[in-house]
Amino acid sequence: MANGPQNPAEVGLKAVQDAVGGAVAAQQRSVGLAQNWAESVIEAYRSQAESYRALTDAMSSSMTALERTLQSQEETNRALKESLDAYRNVVESVSETQERNMQLAENFFSNVVETLRDQLESSRSLLLEPAAKQQEFFQNLTQEWIDAYVQLLNAPLEFYKASTERAKGEGGER
Repeated sequence: MANGPQNPAEVGLKAVQDAVGGAVAAQQRSVGLAQNWAESVIEAYRSQAESYRALTDAMSSSMTALERTLQSQEETNRALKESLDAYRNVVESVSETQERNMQLAENFFSNVVETLRDQLESSRSLLLEPAAKQQEFFQNLTQEWIDAYVQLLNAPLEFYKASTERAKGEGGER
């Protein structure tokens, strides 16, 4: 077609076609823009969902680690308490044992002292009794020696007295 006058219906149709074509193109651009915007929003939501998922995983791991830490602390506290109780029992047992050992040592040394006293008393009685018997024996022996010596010394006098009495007895008979 040439650039000449054209039929108004054709021109109107062409204008409507151009307007519809423009509207369709605008609509297509709008749909394209909406589609790009929707894809961007979806991508942003996906990215955000992945970030939230990663954050949730990190928080879950952190919570799990925290729970494990708390359990470990509870186990450590329980072990420390058991250890403390065992240590307390050992200290009490050692204290009681030491007290018993002191009593045993005290009783032992008291018994040793008592035994030594008894032995000393027995030794005294064993040593003093024979000494007393020996002293008595020596006193008796000494007394017998003295008596014998006195008799020995008195023998000449006794002999003289006896002779004198005999002589008197003989002289009186004559």
